[in-house]
Amino acid sequence: MDIGRISPRYASALFSLAKEKGEEVRVYQDMKMLADSFSLEPALKEAIANPVVTATEKEQLLIAAGGIEVCDLYKRFIRLVLQHRRENQLLFITYIYIHLYRKDKKIARVYFSTAVPVGDEVKHHLVDKLERETKNKIEFVGYVKPELLGGFCLQIGNCRIDASYATGLNDIRSRLFENR
Repeated sequence: MDIGRISPRYASALFSLAKEKGEEVRVYQDMKMLADSFSLEPALKEAIANPVVTATEKEQLLIAAGGIEVCDLYKRFIRLVLQHRRENQLLFITYIYIHLYRKDKKIARVYFSTAVPVGDEVKHHLVDKLERETKNKIEFVGYVKPELLGGFCLQIGNCRIDASYATGLNDIRSRLFENR
């Protein structure tokens, strides 16, 4: 089975149908919920791959995975995937759909890490500034990483800014030991 060809076809078909019906935002939310469910619950991936678990049971797992009510188009898509026995590619299809949606809607995902939690004012300021600079909508994902000691790390696309104290201290330490 060629994951590189099949997954994009399913994701593209779902995205174009969802867009045609005006449900791409709702399907996007459902696909993000499914991606989160796969990452938070490794047993879900195992259950979906298990041939002993029936298609009906898999459908129930995939529809109830995030504990939220999903749209009808998402349900029909899950049934189609299971009917064609493509459940082993569902995670790839999900990620590709999310990528297609973000590309179409010009959404950039920003990962922002700090040593301590930041307030909503800082988040809003950062999102506003990045939206003006990139001319994209910003999806903000914040992390608290105490090992940074202070400062921040910001990643948007392939660009990464590491202004953490930990990195600065490591740079100083390596320069000190180089000059011995």
